[in-house]
Amino acid sequence: MTGAGTGPRQWFLDGSAEAEKNLRHTVDAVLDAVLSNDPPSPFPALGPAELRSATEHVDPLPDIGCEPERVLSEIGRVVLRHGVRVTDPYCAAHLHSPTLITAAVTELAIGLTNQSMDSFDQAPVATYVEDLLVRTLAAVLGLPGTASGVLTSGGTSSNLLGLLLARERAGTGTTVSGLPGESRRWRVLTSAAAHISVRQAASVLGLGRDAVVPVGTDHAGRMRVDDLDRVLAGLDDAGLSPIALVGTAGTTDSGAIDPLDALADRAAARGAWFHIDAAVGSALALSERLRPMLAGLERADSITADLHKLWWQPIGASALLVRNAGTLHGFREPADYLNRRDGTAELDLVDRSLDTSRRFDALKILVSLRITGRLRLAGFVEHLVDLTAEAGRLVDAHPQLELIAPPQTVTVLFRCRAPEGSPVDGQDALNTRVQRDLLASGRAVVGRTRWKGRTVLKLTLVNPLATAGDIAGLLDLIAGAAGPGIQEGMPYP
Repeated sequence: MTGAGTGPRQWFLDGSAEAEKNLRHTVDAVLDAVLSNDPPSPFPALGPAELRSATEHVDPLPDIGCEPERVLSEIGRVVLRHGVRVTDPYCAAHLHSPTLITAAVTELAIGLTNQSMDSFDQAPVATYVEDLLVRTLAAVLGLPGTASGVLTSGGTSSNLLGLLLARERAGTGTTVSGLPGESRRWRVLTSAAAHISVRQAASVLGLGRDAVVPVGTDHAGRMRVDDLDRVLAGLDDAGLSPIALVGTAGTTDSGAIDPLDALADRAAARGAWFHIDAAVGSALALSERLRPMLAGLERADSITADLHKLWWQPIGASALLVRNAGTLHGFREPADYLNRRDGTAELDLVDRSLDTSRRFDALKILVSLRITGRLRLAGFVEHLVDLTAEAGRLVDAHPQLELIAPPQTVTVLFRCRAPEGSPVDGQDALNTRVQRDLLASGRAVVGRTRWKGRTVLKLTLVNPLATAGDIAGLLDLIAGAAGPGIQEGMPYP
């Protein structure tokens, strides 16, 4: 299977016996590499220099190809064994979930068949599979029968597309003629705790990051409606126009869900586009018990839903869902070779997307959701929301830890206590050191962020395999990493 002189047939899946033999042989080698090189800890106990040095010995492009077993054995030892172990309960820093086996395995079919989702003649049935999937997701989130959407690579892309639609509605034709003069008065309102992609989107769309006006949050990180009203009044006084209001269902730091119904009222009253970043919280809609937490989601003009978070899909899998399918058309540059206007019934998804060539990621989602089922997925989500609440109680009861904000969805903000009278910078330095030491030793991957100007630690619980016992052990590990001096009340060095 190697060598410059071998024919091409075995290298491409064309129905031949040679290709089938090569496929099965290579799949076996990949599985052996994965199964025999499971990382032994949440994070490799090697420094950046050691990891870089190890990869430098791998030749990415030899003149003569190597046997699959040799390549994958080396890749297993050097790469797979030294990755992040996302199924470890002590890997709890980010919205970085384990994946459903059924979804991961289906990626093989996506790669082998290589449907390109930009036009019907490159993805005939795949086009309609994605269309069915996004309409189903929209219905789960409460959008009406007119809703549709498109899959994207992640929440950042989905938020960009949602705000592009807001800009288009504010100024028809901006994608052709550019921003009108009045665009200098356009503003996008969002929580001060919103994802950074909102400001990035404003920059990319030519509005500028300063066009995003932050609205204050309460003790839990939710947007304050009274502050929103104050900001809106201030915009009126300044002659500025709110073209979009962005709510968040599951902020990155505290997991907060903004008061979406109240935000929908304000957006409707101003004629502003109402976009909801539900990259995290969309999965709550799977559960009848948790769905009320999303009240008002169904009133959005557009919704970001990340399926590689609490839907347990391999990265990347996000969706931008819109209330009315027609709003997704009109911003795409026409191309005679691609999205021709022939008057046929064919559906070309390129008209909905900022991308041209795009993977058939809908397949892994369809397969895994059908096999897993809504009730089981809802059970996973409910377990994690309950586990997060329990983690908050454990932190609150721990003598060396301090709960910073009430847990709401799947994140817990807390910090290690410093002795009474310790300076603020000493407390911040302590928590920074704890997070860095745990990471460097490979014992745990714990989040670190800033909350109201202070350094705090964060657990993000997206692993359905984690238990309350795991979380209790992780919290003890974190408290122990602060050092005996802290626990005994000694001054912080």
